[in-house]
Amino acid sequence: MSMIEQDQDTRTTTAQKQAAWRDRMAGIGRDHGFFTRIGDDHLTLFVQEGDTLLVSFDRAARICHDEADGLPLGFEAVQRKEWSLLSIMSLGDRWYRSADLVAFFDGLAQAGFFDSFAQVIFLGFGPAAGHAACAYSAAVPGALVLASAPAATLTPERAGFDRRFLAERKRDFSRYGDAPQLIATARDVVIAYDPTDAISTAHAAQFRGPQVTLAPLRFTGTAPDRLIREGGLLMQFLRALSHQRLTSARVAALIRPVRRADAGYLWDLLQRAQRQGQFNRAWRIADYAADVTGEARFAAQAAGLAPDNGS
Repeated sequence: MSMIEQDQDTRTTTAQKQAAWRDRMAGIGRDHGFFTRIGDDHLTLFVQEGDTLLVSFDRAARICHDEADGLPLGFEAVQRKEWSLLSIMSLGDRWYRSADLVAFFDGLAQAGFFDSFAQVIFLGFGPAAGHAACAYSAAVPGALVLASAPAATLTPERAGFDRRFLAERKRDFSRYGDAPQLIATARDVVIAYDPTDAISTAHAAQFRGPQVTLAPLRFTGTAPDRLIREGGLLMQFLRALSHQRLTSARVAALIRPVRRADAGYLWDLLQRAQRQGQFNRAWRIADYAADVTGEARFAAQAAGLAPDNGS
């Protein structure tokens, strides 16, 4: 088979997977709420269960291809807590900026949709989805928000330090665009970020107010949420947030046992120690990591860094 034929087969398989996934989402929506397209750039799935509504933001492609169960971020809240879920899934617009989506949230608010729930929680992981969770929470005064490494804004005057999303600055941020300002009506906002990452810290610093809890997670990089996802901690985070008990100390306590056994985190910690010339500390990390993860790369590093090797 030629490379062109292989590429065509791959595209066909991908298209079939996407079609099957959309059919599944449509089935869930048909049976439990609704599944619809919002303009050209977004899909939304609503599942009605309990009187707490979780509003999550994510990319459709990530859900379809990266999630083993193909279910959107926060769906376990439906399965385990009997909460309701409104999942906003982006297609082409990764910053949730389309006029159709803005109108969708305005329409829900005006129709009293959110008023039918005792509590509404907004959830978003990453710069764009985290920004959206904070910004769109303004549609529901008194909402709770959990965001990981959100961008505060893309306005050059306040985010000129962030060169990652230059092309996105041309999008219309006139509505639901200034996240730090828009969280003013929220009841409780928790921002997880890595204080050793300069860009994440600069964005996080713009979220201020008595309702804001900044939860620093050192050495977790630009995606602290990876440990939340892979550690199976999302429901514990959401449960604590729903009771307004998700303090920075609670975040650190929940994450601690997960990252102490996480190979990616330990490898980054090991490399950082070596770059800083802390070879005895690096050896201790490698020796510990080899024991808890069983990975050969840590064992090899421990052997090379062992004090009796002269390191």
